Amino acid sequence: MRIKRIELIGFKSFYEKTVFNFHPGITAIVGPNGCGKSNIVDAFRWVLGEQSAKSLRGRSMEDVIFSGSTSKKPKGMAEVTLIISGGDSGASSENGEISVTRRLYRSGESDYLINKVPCRLKDIKDLFLDTGLELKTYSILEQGRMDEILNSKPEDRRFLIEEVAGVMKYKVRKAEALQKLEASQINLQRLQDIIAEVKRQLNSIDRYARRAERYKQLFEEAKDLEVRVATRDITLLNNELLELTSLENTLKSKEAQLEAFIHRTEALIEQKRLISLENEKGLQEIQTRLHSLQREIIEGDAKVALLKNDSENLKERLQRLTMTEGELLSQVENLNIQLKEIEDNNVKMNLELSNLNETIRVKGIAFSDLENEIFDLEQALESERGQLFDKAEALSTLKNEISNLTSLIENLEKKEKKNIEDISSLKEGLSLLSISIKEAKDRYSDLESALKEKIEFRERLIDGINKKKEELTKIEGDLYKDREELAAMSSRLESLIELHREKKEGIEKGIKILCQVADIFESPPEYEIAIEAALGEKLAAAVLNDHEEVKKALGFIKEHKIHRSAFIPLRMPHNFQIPLKTQISYSSDRIIGKAIDLVKVREGFENIALSLLGDVVIVDNLNTAFELWYESLNMASAEWLLGFLVTLEGDVIEPSGMVYGGVEKGILRIKREIKGLERDINNKRNNILQGKNTVASLKDDIASTDRDIVSLNDEISRLQKDSHELQLKIVSLEEEDSRQEKRLKYLCFELDEDKKEREMVWQTLKEKNKTYKLQEDERYKIEDEIKNTQNVIAKKKDMLEVLRAQVTETRLSLGTLKEKMDSMTREKVRVNTALLEVERKRSELSEERSEIERQLIQKESEIKEMKEALKSYVAMVERLQVEGSNLKEILEAKKAELSIAEKEYKSYMAEIESVRKELTQVEIKKTEASLKLKHINEDIKKSYGVELSPLEESLTDESLKDDEERLPSLRERLQEIGPVNLGALEEFEELKMRYEFLTKQQDDILQSIKLLQDVISTIDGTTRNRLTEAFEALNERFKEVFTILFGKGRAELILTSDDILTAGIEVVAQPPGKRLQNLMLLSGGEKAMTALSLLFAGFMIRPTPLCILDEVDAPLDESNTDRFTALLKELAKNIQFITITHNRRTMEVVDYIYGITMEEPGISKVVSMQLVEAI
Repeated sequence: MRIKRIELIGFKSFYEKTVFNFHPGITAIVGPNGCGKSNIVDAFRWVLGEQSAKSLRGRSMEDVIFSGSTSKKPKGMAEVTLIISGGDSGASSENGEISVTRRLYRSGESDYLINKVPCRLKDIKDLFLDTGLELKTYSILEQGRMDEILNSKPEDRRFLIEEVAGVMKYKVRKAEALQKLEASQINLQRLQDIIAEVKRQLNSIDRYARRAERYKQLFEEAKDLEVRVATRDITLLNNELLELTSLENTLKSKEAQLEAFIHRTEALIEQKRLISLENEKGLQEIQTRLHSLQREIIEGDAKVALLKNDSENLKERLQRLTMTEGELLSQVENLNIQLKEIEDNNVKMNLELSNLNETIRVKGIAFSDLENEIFDLEQALESERGQLFDKAEALSTLKNEISNLTSLIENLEKKEKKNIEDISSLKEGLSLLSISIKEAKDRYSDLESALKEKIEFRERLIDGINKKKEELTKIEGDLYKDREELAAMSSRLESLIELHREKKEGIEKGIKILCQVADIFESPPEYEIAIEAALGEKLAAAVLNDHEEVKKALGFIKEHKIHRSAFIPLRMPHNFQIPLKTQISYSSDRIIGKAIDLVKVREGFENIALSLLGDVVIVDNLNTAFELWYESLNMASAEWLLGFLVTLEGDVIEPSGMVYGGVEKGILRIKREIKGLERDINNKRNNILQGKNTVASLKDDIASTDRDIVSLNDEISRLQKDSHELQLKIVSLEEEDSRQEKRLKYLCFELDEDKKEREMVWQTLKEKNKTYKLQEDERYKIEDEIKNTQNVIAKKKDMLEVLRAQVTETRLSLGTLKEKMDSMTREKVRVNTALLEVERKRSELSEERSEIERQLIQKESEIKEMKEALKSYVAMVERLQVEGSNLKEILEAKKAELSIAEKEYKSYMAEIESVRKELTQVEIKKTEASLKLKHINEDIKKSYGVELSPLEESLTDESLKDDEERLPSLRERLQEIGPVNLGALEEFEELKMRYEFLTKQQDDILQSIKLLQDVISTIDGTTRNRLTEAFEALNERFKEVFTILFGKGRAELILTSDDILTAGIEVVAQPPGKRLQNLMLLSGGEKAMTALSLLFAGFMIRPTPLCILDEVDAPLDESNTDRFTALLKELAKNIQFITITHNRRTMEVVDYIYGITMEEPGISKVVSMQLVEAI
């Protein structure tokens, strides 16, 4: 896996889209402080899934979005995309690259994408799991992280060997397995509670199911008898229906015969009408054709006239063509005459051209000779001018020297005067400067005292806030533990409520109850089992107001076939006496007491409680119960009438001797546990709320103190700045004082030297004036020689100009002649072109003549054909007029036949109406019989769900009488059985199936728990082996790298315990020349080198695809930097390094450099350089 590039848009200081391309080797990112280098490291952290704004050097996650500058508005979104290649993940695209994108909007919404497809944060973390690019690994190293590695607790350094061993995926899998194991155990506890309740319900409904089975058998027998009687009735009704059907068929046959007559008559009428319509249509067609032919005759006459007109026009065109051909022939003759004249002129012009060329050649030779003479004279003139220039230059130099010497004398005089004034001014300034230095030192002393006080106060605030943060961490940990406990209790409470709801299910549907019997008792925990055993299923009974409501409730459950339920009225008749059987002495220690005295009863429900528990006695154990029961049998006194005996373990002995045993979780204990859980949950919620308030208060205190510290830091910074500025001012004043002293001495020395220099300059000036006079005389002589040469050259040039004019005139004549010849050539071309054009037009006229003659012949032929067609049209018109007259006579005869057929149709319609009335009466009788038959079938189907069919043989009266006598007996027996819940059978099967399903689920959960435990055990074994191997390898490499980076010394890693899965790591380091000592006593550079030794050792064992170093070389001196960069260069063969640095020696070894600048405040810009190519 290799990092190819990272793209930033609107992230922190990167306003525009910025792309960093990364290559194998080392890439450095450099730039001044505050330009945005570390924002690149933050971008890597952010795109890899960092969720802490503090880790990104911000207060909230919104701080990563570009916040604006003086010229740019804030961005609404930040986006970072990381492109990697060479990964083994299935997420690779076609080009082998994977792009990971994170996007954050200012509204708080965020997106995660892999290859531009939306995904979850977990998908991105899974993608980089065990690749070395996770956030918690050492792939991103800042200077603070280096200190953190050495300053942290041994347990926190475990991530080093975990990363080297590559066990992060095992840790994740183990955490997931432990989470699933905990969830499975909670589900198992809930499931076991439900299974126990379903089993109890299954046992309870079994007897109802058997009773429903007996009812079902009697019901089937009664159904058979009623079906037989009903079958007889439908047989009689079917016979009646047959007779009515026969009569109906006869009437329908007659109706059909009449309908046939009617249809035939209708067909005849329709036929007559069609013939009449066809005759009318034929007459219309003849008339239409007549009109069409008459129109054709008129149009034909018009067309003949048009064709004659076209023929005349063509004859006129033919005459015009003959005239045009004559004109074209005349043009050809004129053009041939012009062509002959042009050829004669060309011969004369060629002879004149040859003469002019010879004249130009002769005069050109003379012109060249004269030019050479002038050139030689000009060369001589240039030499004389050079001598004159040298002489003028020498004079100018002398003149400048004389002027400079004069100016120097004047400047020296001015300088002497100014030095005298400066010396006086300096003496006064030195006196004032001494006073300013003393005042500044006094102010600096006051500032240092104030600064020391502020720093001491800030340290006290920091100590206080650290203590509050420790307290906050502890409270937050307690809150996390309380939330977990609350979740567990809430889950348990939901299970119990669901179980309790199942116990009440079916009772409250459609029945308004006051409460359940279980709701009127509140028992101490030690007696709950005994009370539940004594009452049993009565605890689920519903309490209603009186017997009338009980009757209504029973009617409701019968009507809706609800399973069997129990009810008890709250109000009893006035003369009702509760029969109490238990009348024994309670002096024995074995007897705990009467049940009614040991429970708390809800106010207003005392009568119900007394009726249910009045004869129940609670004893300590089963042996006591049996002894009391035997004693009651042997006592004749009425005082020993005994009720129910119940033990604390839930065993029950009835007066009859029936014994019940076994324990199951009952309603009272479930209710007590629900109340206890609700109370505990309320307490826990109060604790959490109180904790949240405390946390909020601490956070407010911390935030307030943070603000105070920030304010104090600002004030300290201001004081430090003022102190530093004042210190600089003092140094500046002292330096200025020293400079002024030196300047005073220098000015005095300079004043003496200037006086000496002025005398020397006067002597030099006199000598220069003498030399200037001699050089000026020589210059005048050279100027005279130049004038003579210039006169000779002027005469020669006049001669040259006359000759040039002659040559030019000849050349102009030659040019004029060539133009005439070119013009004649163009005219010749024009005449030839005109000849061709005239010949083309003559050819076109010939073709046009042929076409006109052809059209004249065609027009004459068309006129002849049209006249013959008109003659045929006139004959056809006469024939059609005769046919129309005959067709009118036939049409009148057909209309008379149609009138006779319509009279016969009306006669048949009257007769069929009479038959249909009689048929309607038969259908009514048939419908009545069918309704009776339908009602019998529906009653039987509604009652028994069977379809009846008539008998082929009639039943005897004797057999029908036996069936009718047996029916009342069966109905009476069904009545004696009483209300039966027929749904009990189905409910029993459903409960049985549910019990089996829940049991299977329980087995599945137990199996999954075992599998998860095996997985955790396997992961621990694999992790232990990998960690052991990784620790030994890391320890050896750490020793080697430490020696390489320090030159000498020794270092070692030590485990804090024998269990490699939980042990921390102690780091022992002894730099060369020092005793073994605490890591905290090492210098900053030694700490950095030790941490780098440990991290680089990990890289050598398990290289990561990428390592980002953020100013880790800052505390290193030059020799340590050289060793660090040498090792970095070696590791870069297998690892991509990105280093942010200010160190020039580090920059020398990198392969690529990105420069970060901030040309515009608040906006980072990038400049890149590939050093390998640059070198």
